[in-house]
Amino acid sequence: MKVIKGSNPNIDKYYFDTEAEWLAFRKDHIGASDASIITGDSKWKLPDGRVKTPYLLWKEKLGLFDMSCDNSATRYGRRMEGPARLVYQEMANDLVEPVCVINRKYPHLMVSLDGFNVTEDNAVEIKNCNKEDHQSAKEGKVPTKYYSQVQMQIMVTELPYIDYFSFHKGEGVIVKVARDDKYVSDLLEKLDTFWKHVENLEEPDHKDDDFIEKGKDWHKMAAILYDIKQKKKEVVEKEKELEENLKELSENKNACSGEFVFARSTSLGRVDYNAIPELLNRDLSEFRQNPITRWSLRRVSN
Repeated sequence: MKVIKGSNPNIDKYYFDTEAEWLAFRKDHIGASDASIITGDSKWKLPDGRVKTPYLLWKEKLGLFDMSCDNSATRYGRRMEGPARLVYQEMANDLVEPVCVINRKYPHLMVSLDGFNVTEDNAVEIKNCNKEDHQSAKEGKVPTKYYSQVQMQIMVTELPYIDYFSFHKGEGVIVKVARDDKYVSDLLEKLDTFWKHVENLEEPDHKDDDFIEKGKDWHKMAAILYDIKQKKKEVVEKEKELEENLKELSENKNACSGEFVFARSTSLGRVDYNAIPELLNRDLSEFRQNPITRWSLRRVSN
């Protein structure tokens, strides 16, 4: 990896030797293509049919899930990016190169620009679009699923606008997208909130797309399990109530009657790691065990 300071003192340009190196770097940052997932505007689907959601993106950033897709559409997009860039350069009368950019004001964010010129006053986001999205570009509009990506690129590069370039069957259309200050401010808040979830290992809220409809057989089994859990909850509550009553009758002493013995035992309490000054500023991640997975079943109103 090579890092070059940009003409803007806040900007650093990153060049990677391999795709694997870029992917590893991307996992530790929020990329511009992640923005639409965080805002809920992305409808891109995984091979299993699930829509990419903030929760799945959170798992990917923690190395618990892989959302990468390798299909004919993504391969076609990668293959056509070079030819599309050549068409754009001719239309824009400018030379651009693909590069990753980090702004020191937002170290947790990164944008992989499809094109950034030498003078660093022009950048482009290239999309090999379908007919519908290309028609939107002809009308001067950026599809909603791409808008947050472009605005994040504007924010990180600190440019007043970025070119959105739609390429379809050899035809190119340039849409100049100006910075939307209100949108950028709201977007940054959402990105920061998401990254706090990553840093604090706290799951973001689940969206409707995080759940898969499974049909009648699944519903029947879930209903049975739910009823059992409710009965178990009632039994546990009754157990606690009877235990407290028995403690009271025992007058906080070991007691017995007939074949029953009720005895008290004491064990060491848990360690309060926050109360140990030597550990306050120490990264304890190296001592962390594997993540614990739990499932919960609840009933929601229709």
